[in-house]
Amino acid sequence: MKTAFFLTDGSVNSALSLRCWLAANSETAVRLTVVHPYDIELGTILTKNTYQMAKRKAIDRLENWLNLLPQSWPGELKTETLLASPELAVTIHLLLRPYTYLLVDDQAFGLPVNPDELLNKSTAELCWLGDYSFAVIS
Repeated sequence: MKTAFFLTDGSVNSALSLRCWLAANSETAVRLTVVHPYDIELGTILTKNTYQMAKRKAIDRLENWLNLLPQSWPGELKTETLLASPELAVTIHLLLRPYTYLLVDDQAFGLPVNPDELLNKSTAELCWLGDYSFAVIS
């Protein structure tokens, strides 16, 4: 089964981009991992309480975001929140797990300044969701 990784900021735009991609690839089973990175508020000291509050907010945002996606499609969906910068979250996942595709919406959220260097170290192929002619997988 092909695998894909998508990093979301929890925005409606990112959900709509992914929703369109899922619709365009409705005949293909894909194991999709969606990660929502989060952080504590600037100037806040990291404590058990601030961590738990930030994680709870991130989980709530991710659950609300998931409601914007189709409820059924032929693949598998795994979601997670991660206390990290978007760039670090992408780097960790691409270096530690094999993915067929790195899905990126038009905002290029989470991509390092030089994504080619990271992609050369992973098995993932960059797939821009805004370009539907290239986003359909075979």
